Amino acid sequence: MKEGSMLEAAERALIAEGKELKFADLWGKVKADLEITPEEEEHRIGRFYTDLSMSGRFVVLGENVWDLRTRHTYDKVHIDVNDVYSDVDERDNDSVEEAEENEYNESVRGYVPVDDENASDDDEEGDSKPRESAAELLGIPGDNY
Repeated sequence: MKEGSMLEAAERALIAEGKELKFADLWGKVKADLEITPEEEEHRIGRFYTDLSMSGRFVVLGENVWDLRTRHTYDKVHIDVNDVYSDVDERDNDSVEEAEENEYNESVRGYVPVDDENASDDDEEGDSKPRESAAELLGIPGDNY
């Protein structure tokens, strides 16, 4: 195997090709350039994809086709995050998620929610009572935390 950066090899390959490449083709050129063995390939392909994704020198054009960012205008490669998340509505939480969140929040405050199915007769329905703190439940004296 030759020494060198996989990103530098990818840049050389894209410059030599003169156009964008599918990831598989780009990886093939990087492997050939750096003489990556089949044994090493398994361990390096994931790192290469991550590095390629994180590098500001490269851009994915869709369908796992990659090119040098310098060949493309901002408008062509920029994704507006608002377009991706515009359909998400915070109010879409269903009642089960809301109940779980409320139960969690009460437990953090030191309350143990009452389970309606297993509640004793002397508990008032839906009433959460302050219980022992987490430290007390774990047997840690209050002045040690």
